[in-house]
Amino acid sequence: MKAKKIVWALAALCLMGGCNREDLTAVDIYYTADVQGFYWSRMEPRWNNREAGGYAILKNFLQSREGNFLLFDGGSWFGSAPEGTMTKGAYVLELARTLPYTAGTISDKDLVYGWPSLRGIVRELPYPFVVANLRLENQIPWPLHDYQIRTVNGIKIGIFGLIDPDAVNKNKSRLLGLHALDAVQTAQKMTSLLKEKGVDYILVLSSLGAAQKNSISDTSLAEEAPGINLILSSNKDRENSETDQINKTFIVYPGSKLDSVGHIRLLFDKNKQFRDISFEDIALLKDSFGEDGEIAAHAASLRAETRKKMNARVAQVPQAIALDLSQESELGDLLAQCLHKWARLDGAVINSDSIRNALPAGTLTEYDVYKTYPYGDNITFITIKGEAFLKAMEASLNAKDNFPQIAGFTVSYADTPSGKKIRQIVLDNGRIVRPRETYRFAVTDHVLAGGFGHDGFIDSLEFKNTFVEARQIMRSCLYRQKTVQAPKLDRWKKVS
Repeated sequence: MKAKKIVWALAALCLMGGCNREDLTAVDIYYTADVQGFYWSRMEPRWNNREAGGYAILKNFLQSREGNFLLFDGGSWFGSAPEGTMTKGAYVLELARTLPYTAGTISDKDLVYGWPSLRGIVRELPYPFVVANLRLENQIPWPLHDYQIRTVNGIKIGIFGLIDPDAVNKNKSRLLGLHALDAVQTAQKMTSLLKEKGVDYILVLSSLGAAQKNSISDTSLAEEAPGINLILSSNKDRENSETDQINKTFIVYPGSKLDSVGHIRLLFDKNKQFRDISFEDIALLKDSFGEDGEIAAHAASLRAETRKKMNARVAQVPQAIALDLSQESELGDLLAQCLHKWARLDGAVINSDSIRNALPAGTLTEYDVYKTYPYGDNITFITIKGEAFLKAMEASLNAKDNFPQIAGFTVSYADTPSGKKIRQIVLDNGRIVRPRETYRFAVTDHVLAGGFGHDGFIDSLEFKNTFVEARQIMRSCLYRQKTVQAPKLDRWKKVS
């Protein structure tokens, strides 16, 4: 077994004659975080290209441990591996549920497909999730918890979780109804509550992420909430494990991609007072621990399914089709046309910011389509008065780096720095959009929820959620074309 071991020593350890090591009670904690879809074993450069990593080896490793222990996960399930993102995290349900996790938390990156999608995973897992500062319409989002208490070897451990409030709150349009509270204030409140409940040690599962300018970090959290004993960090996407100590608070990051597991050992005296802590970064090496056959087979099946889906041909693209966030783009027009043809309504509107990549030249695969539109947005049909639609489009036109991409109608507008810009909207059938008349459009539920930074489209008369994903409509549309050509840019017309 290859492991890196760091030992912290408290200045107060064994003062006044101290205590012998054999008099101390140990609490073992194991910690994983930032799996990012790397759920299988592979040749790992960090461990001299030995086969390492994945849930199958982790399970065998845990079965080799003696005595009671706590096992935590820091979330951040999505990342660079398409095996994680293309399955929307289904691998967690299939594989992590077989491990004896005590509790877990989530990061803002786990909300990439929205709260309903993440809730579908969390509610099926057999262990609780703690996020003390996340609220859904001012309530703790079911089935999350604000804290948990576990007793190991007579030591009472209090556990709560924190999510990055800045990352959650800036995405209100995509995370409708979700709001994250101040992390420091929440931590101060939770430490007081847990101490009232008589815990001996307070542990935080923190997905605050790497320190950024003017934002809360694990370091500042430790400085401003001194009642925390241990911070288990996630959402950092760093290969190697890291440790730190701020005053009497210890901070541990286990590294990403599940090629190792962090081991923290806490020592307490006979009065349940904390005395010492040590950390090991334990490589999950197949030749050291073997791997659970059932999990390994399941992981291989999931990977094969993902690879097949990723490589499936959708269409041919003779020339790359470009994306532009700040104006009408070839790709924006193309995808909006796909939605318009499918919906057969007066038009379709999508926002540029949801389109993440251009279509590359050559053979277009399922993975290319996924990278182009990675979100699980559904299409909603709206019935709206012309006046409300004109106002919503005017506000959308003013959105920075999120230009409205449209189909089924054209817009004449003046490129002025302020004031009313839209002069006229004309449907493809020649009908002019007039304030008192009624129209029907297809939009994504993200647009409806404020994807342009405003909620103008909510002023519709009727809504019909089709529960059909925009990406699936786009994929079918491109597949039927066989050879995909960039459309002519003629939806937005500048006038003086």
